Amino acid sequence: MAEERFLVLSGLGPDRPGMVAATTRFLTERGLNVEDSRAAVLGGEFGLMVLASGPPEAVRGLLDAREALDAATGMTYVLRETVSPEAHRRERALPYRVEANAMDHEGIAHAVTDALYRSGINIVSLETAVRNAPITGTEVFSLVAHVDIPDSVSPATVREALNAVARDQNLDIEMRAG
Repeated sequence: MAEERFLVLSGLGPDRPGMVAATTRFLTERGLNVEDSRAAVLGGEFGLMVLASGPPEAVRGLLDAREALDAATGMTYVLRETVSPEAHRRERALPYRVEANAMDHEGIAHAVTDALYRSGINIVSLETAVRNAPITGTEVFSLVAHVDIPDSVSPATVREALNAVARDQNLDIEMRAG
């Protein structure tokens, strides 16, 4: 049996129903399996990222069929071969969840992510949003990040860095395992 190969697809296009179905149909018809994916509507645009796997000939076939994928889905895709998730792991790490909330102001996302970066932390996923508070209608910013803290980094050191950001940015920050 041929070695399994991996491919990341990143697509963007005007939001409409059926875009995920069209994309996954295109992949399945070409012998590829969806391993992992993320999707979001931002403004009026729909973004989709997919990690797909399959035999080398299926991956090559999809790389050659990018324009047909764009036409079939109404999105614009960038395709890139990658390694398996297992091959990407550099060292043992513990998963943590970081949550930050505050009245919205510029620079929150940068301050939190920069503190994580400076602490040697890899962000696995990140989601931010601005919503109106229920009673006052004040704009409230929220950030949820799933991170990997390697064995070589103390979670206490990361907490200290995030607490400094919380003080500087007037945020509520929580970091917990999981």
